[in-house]
Amino acid sequence: MLGMHEQGIQSVGLPPERHADRVVAEMMRELAKKRAVLWGEMQAAILDSADGNPRAQRKLEQRILRAGAMTTRLTPGKRGRYMLEIYDYTGWDAGRDEEIIIGDRIPQKPWIVCYLNVLRSKGGGRDERELKSRALLFITHHCLSRMAQRLGMRTPDDVTVATRVIWRAAVRLLREKDDIEAWLAAPRAGWRVPLIKKDGSQHDIVVLQRHDKREALVAATVMDLYEKCQSDGPT
Repeated sequence: MLGMHEQGIQSVGLPPERHADRVVAEMMRELAKKRAVLWGEMQAAILDSADGNPRAQRKLEQRILRAGAMTTRLTPGKRGRYMLEIYDYTGWDAGRDEEIIIGDRIPQKPWIVCYLNVLRSKGGGRDERELKSRALLFITHHCLSRMAQRLGMRTPDDVTVATRVIWRAAVRLLREKDDIEAWLAAPRAGWRVPLIKKDGSQHDIVVLQRHDKREALVAATVMDLYEKCQSDGPT
């Protein structure tokens, strides 16, 4: 028996595909709002933050995290010279090849895009800061829906957790490759990267493929360990 209430989708067993899709669509609307808030905060930070020393730069980093960034990495410096990497994500309309913003119609099969935003300050009293953004990872609707079905996700917060798990797997692979070009050079079948639980156990594999138009990877699907063994064939 299936039903809806304010907290999410209730079902017996794992949620079927159509309900998993509704959770994903609801999440897209929330993500558009959150990214608008985050970008407003980042732009405000560029204009009015005191960031001349490492302590002030760490305060700026915490301000950005509170505004909704997924994660950050600060390279502090003296006399206002520093770099702040800001990672965030939002909905993506693959049909239009554009980000989903507030007021957009949610497409039938929305994706997620994960961004790396880099805030650089030249320091030296010049008060010059630069903010650049690039898409690094796309998560397909198929991958999101499969995660929702396989892991029993019923709320937008559940999908947020799944997105973070996939992102961490992609970042872990990037650190292993130690070079973004090597990371992007995925084989035809894609990188097969384990999804790691908080307790350190491995429960699924995400398949990361090269985007056919952009300098980015695509999380195309999720499979369990048995499926991976079958697809790899005999050893």
